[in-house]
Amino acid sequence: MSITAPLPIEAIKSQFCQTITQHNTVILSAPPGAGKSTCLPLWLLALTEFLEQKIYLLQPRRLAVKNIATYLARQLNEQVGDTVGYRLRNDSKVSKNTRLEVITEGILTQIIQHDAELSGCALVVFDEFHERSLHGDLAYALTRDVQQGLRDDLKILLMSATLDINTLAKALPDAKVLTSEGRCFPVEFTYIAPVNIQRWRDHAISVIKQQALAHQGSTLVFLPGVGDIRFIAQAVSQYCPDDLLLCPLFGDLTLKQQQQAIQPCELGKRKLVLATNIAETSLTIEGVNMVIDCGFEKVAIYDNASLMNKLTQQQIAKASAIQRAGRAGRLMAGQCIRLYAKDDFERRPEQSINDIQQADLLPTLIEVARWGVTSLAEIPLLELPSTIKERQAWQELQNLAIVDQQNKLTQRGEQVALFSCHPRFARMILSAQNLSTHHLSVKTSTDKLTFLACILAALLEERDILAAQQSRFDCDIAQRVNIIMSKFSQPYGVFASIVKQVKNLAHRVQLNNINVLAGSALPTECIGLLLAYAYPERVAKARGSSGDFVCANGKGVALDEQDVLAGEKFLVIADLMQFKNVLRVRLAASIDLSQIEQVFSDRNGEQITKQEVAVFDDLSGKIIARSQTKLAALILQESISKNNLTTDHIAQMWCELITRKGLSFLNWQNKDLALKKRWQWLTTFFPQYELIDISDQSLLANLADWFSPFVGEIKSTVKLAKLDLSAMLLSQLDYQQQQLLKQAAPSVYIGATGRHCSITYANEKSPKVAMPMQELYGSTQTPCIGGINGQQGIPLLLELLSPAQRPIQVTQDLAQFWQGSYKAVQKEMKSQYPKHYWPDDPANAKATNKTKRHIENNIKSKN
Repeated sequence: MSITAPLPIEAIKSQFCQTITQHNTVILSAPPGAGKSTCLPLWLLALTEFLEQKIYLLQPRRLAVKNIATYLARQLNEQVGDTVGYRLRNDSKVSKNTRLEVITEGILTQIIQHDAELSGCALVVFDEFHERSLHGDLAYALTRDVQQGLRDDLKILLMSATLDINTLAKALPDAKVLTSEGRCFPVEFTYIAPVNIQRWRDHAISVIKQQALAHQGSTLVFLPGVGDIRFIAQAVSQYCPDDLLLCPLFGDLTLKQQQQAIQPCELGKRKLVLATNIAETSLTIEGVNMVIDCGFEKVAIYDNASLMNKLTQQQIAKASAIQRAGRAGRLMAGQCIRLYAKDDFERRPEQSINDIQQADLLPTLIEVARWGVTSLAEIPLLELPSTIKERQAWQELQNLAIVDQQNKLTQRGEQVALFSCHPRFARMILSAQNLSTHHLSVKTSTDKLTFLACILAALLEERDILAAQQSRFDCDIAQRVNIIMSKFSQPYGVFASIVKQVKNLAHRVQLNNINVLAGSALPTECIGLLLAYAYPERVAKARGSSGDFVCANGKGVALDEQDVLAGEKFLVIADLMQFKNVLRVRLAASIDLSQIEQVFSDRNGEQITKQEVAVFDDLSGKIIARSQTKLAALILQESISKNNLTTDHIAQMWCELITRKGLSFLNWQNKDLALKKRWQWLTTFFPQYELIDISDQSLLANLADWFSPFVGEIKSTVKLAKLDLSAMLLSQLDYQQQQLLKQAAPSVYIGATGRHCSITYANEKSPKVAMPMQELYGSTQTPCIGGINGQQGIPLLLELLSPAQRPIQVTQDLAQFWQGSYKAVQKEMKSQYPKHYWPDDPANAKATNKTKRHIENNIKSKN
């Protein structure tokens, strides 16, 4: 690529050079195409202040690292590795003459860990800083910590097109802010939203056919992930004319394939580039003057339940949408077609949620611990995760014996921190190296086990090599290991990347006979054993139907019942995916009981324990004594115990059973339920009496108080059903409290005639009592309950009954009823029940449960 016109950033060259010379912290905001990545680094190389020192230029994406280093070297008429070089994990081109190194943020973190003062480095440049990856945030925080505590002369430059300048300036009060104009080629926007958002891929294919295939220039289509790229590429390939090159662009492609998408086309050719958000920043794709933006991206969100980064599709933020659109106007006027509505764009957040809130914190925390601090708040991060998220991550490292209780690296943790892989996998490799092989059922060497662990680590850090053709029935990792071994001598594509990482990890543990090991038979029977060191929480045991397992952390997982591993008794799960509400196994290996015992025999975290327990047998309905060997939530072995059950064991079993099955498992009688309702009503509407809560939730939480003391001698459900639950509940109250309950929330109301009428308690404030209307004659005050010891009571809801015990009226104001609607009721009752007494003045009449004749006879006898 050649520069045919001055880049916009040239306008601030003098101001920038002066500022970077005079200030140690500089923030530069420059739109896409301004030249900040391709022009500004050359100015820095020419400044006298930096002639004898090194400059690190950070790029968030590996693809950009190589391309920018190559471009800058070409501008100097040099080869990459002379003045300008690059460094990536497993790939670098630098020399003693290299003054500008283009690197990723992870590489800078390792440089700082090995050289805390960044000796010989004058300036660290963070390009595309708006992307705010977790690696980027950590590298920045460590660099800032060096600047503030060890090197006050170290300079930091933050650059981006869509920086949140105000927030950044507040965090860096000493920073000087510069702004550059961009090369503002006009971009025309069109919004074409799909009718059905669930079928957005079909909509994208339709738009590509209509717009991109006939477009005279090159088109860049932004898609969420690799699967979407392959799906759409296959759908549109048959429609592409001869002059249109279809070029996928994503991180897993080879450098040659990536360059094909980026470099200029041959004369008379144009491109249709299908890319992930890898093409949002840093890269200029020649000839592109149309962008089609689906508006989605795939983001890795750490799922604490599965212990995995879950790739989730979500809408992009405005900042990303602006970056994508900028690709169309980078070199000429262009157009951007957004496959969503304009009002949808306006509603989107300005910036994406930062990685630190949703990514796996373990690799970051181990670097923090290696730096010598015990919490993220101790380094100048721009943003901190939630307290609970950080605490859970530290706990995981403690469980792996990588840090101690004070979050300081253990001796093993110091070794783990030196590996270029996830801490879990580093721990697995070190454990393999220290494994006592004479205890294994498989005769093998420590070198073979360690080499196998290196292969597993490299495999699991890459996308599943069988993902493209994976059926539902091949979760066994051993199959992947065999494929890697078959291609180890002549790897290509993703296999080359895996083999390179295997060799790096093997070199770290000083395995010098790699070629011999690669040609030998490896102990694949030990894969599960090795994985258990990386994922102790995910040792799993079969339960119920084939393919259903439960892990040591208590999580249930499933794999297809036709999978080759479905019939195993024990597994170690290496990879999971959330499917609806089920955790589905993607990668796993079998493990036997002896291997589980070997893994956990020397651990300080979850230990294998043996205990005597009482177990409920559903068939017999009885309690049986059993001996259990457990690993956290897993029962590894179980047998009938010869020991007698203690009352404590029995009571504990019943409590666990009730907790699991619920209170409905108990034989509640009507009187017990009535007591619960009375008690609950009183605690709800008269909290001043300070009776304990008796809700179902509270009863389950306090089984030890009211339930356990009565069940220690009971060994069957038959006897359990005979318990007096009311007496058990009342045992929580002393005598005075029981009397208070009896008086304030009585079970019956006794009327003037002496009839005991049951009071019905529910969730409503006023309990209800049903009684014959005639027995309330002479009463002008509605009966109240709840009010004792000077407390004001609550009126009962009176359901007035006819002589036939049928409801005729409901009232809570007896005096008003006598004066009002009673006349109509009286008339109806006289016609239906003429033999009964229906006085004209019920308020002053005498309560009765007799007929008129009986009342009259009673009067005559007295006379």
